[in-house]
Amino acid sequence: MKFVHIGDIHLGKIIHQYSLLDIQKELLFQILDDMNKQHIKVLVIAGDVYDRLIPSQEAVNVLDEFLHKALIDDHITVLMISGNHDSSDRLHFASSILNQSGLYIETYLQKEMAYVTIDDVRFYMLPFIKPSHVKALYKVDDIHDYQQALSYYMDKQIIDKNYKNILITHQFVGHNSTTSESEVPLSVGGSEIIDAHLFDDFDYVALGHLHAPQKVSRETMRYSGSLMRYSFDEVKQNKSYTIVDTDSMTIETVPLHPSRDLNKYKGSFNEFMDKDFIIKKDDFLSFELTDETIIPHAIDRLRILYPYLLQITYTHLLHQQTSTKQITNFEKMDQLSLFQTFYEDVKGIELSSKQLELVQQLLEKSGEDNENH
Repeated sequence: MKFVHIGDIHLGKIIHQYSLLDIQKELLFQILDDMNKQHIKVLVIAGDVYDRLIPSQEAVNVLDEFLHKALIDDHITVLMISGNHDSSDRLHFASSILNQSGLYIETYLQKEMAYVTIDDVRFYMLPFIKPSHVKALYKVDDIHDYQQALSYYMDKQIIDKNYKNILITHQFVGHNSTTSESEVPLSVGGSEIIDAHLFDDFDYVALGHLHAPQKVSRETMRYSGSLMRYSFDEVKQNKSYTIVDTDSMTIETVPLHPSRDLNKYKGSFNEFMDKDFIIKKDDFLSFELTDETIIPHAIDRLRILYPYLLQITYTHLLHQQTSTKQITNFEKMDQLSLFQTFYEDVKGIELSSKQLELVQQLLEKSGEDNENH
């Protein structure tokens, strides 16, 4: 059996006051068309269906249209969990009725993890959860972070090895995973990160939350990534969806090509004003100008050629900002730290402990001499 894994749709996402809903709809229907061509009849959605807890009516309408085509027209079974952007109550509405149409939604933490069995494959559905959810469910207090919470919860589960077991979940898994600016942190200070080995009992783990398509720890534990680029730090990410073959446990990633994407370019004002400099002018764009002086009304003049130019920056101003930050940091340093930093910059090596001791003595002696005079 084959199934498609997607996540982080973020229906209703807005960038610089531009709605991405039409492009999101286009990509969702592109995926359904591809599934029909390949006769794939199971779709997994790993959370963050909407971009906000209270989605716009337009976003709800797009999801309704998408699910109608998937369930009624194409006879695709859809398994969907909630992410940290979704309202559990709103996404769960009418789910018991929708089960009869082949739509399975899970938005609440259950003592026994909810699952759906299709042929010899069991799909476990674990929505986004916080440590407080586990503490409340099991009436325990000694849980302080996501790792402890998920470890405690998974220890309570019994996974039947007679099936191919697929986990659908929405968490931050793996310390080395690639993050993006468009993701909302789950917590402060990295306490949301959980160890990938918690999910070793599953043949495939369909992850949601991080927007860069990537494997975590092994090929069969993956973030499908977001449907399209949602911030300019994602411009080097090639967005895709994932096809999983449960018979051979092989993975295929299929590129997604939105009609309008996010892109970032660097060049002079005159280069950008050349109509042949950038071919695809109707993308959402960010320009870094290399000009040494500020160009009057630059963004307005550039938007004549590039209607969806969202921002411009200047290379020399970015460097000045970096230098200002460095100066601010220097101002907070004591004399010994300043000397250490200077020595490392010049020599490329750190001061030895004996050298540090000598420098400290010289600084103290210099301070004494200044006081005496």
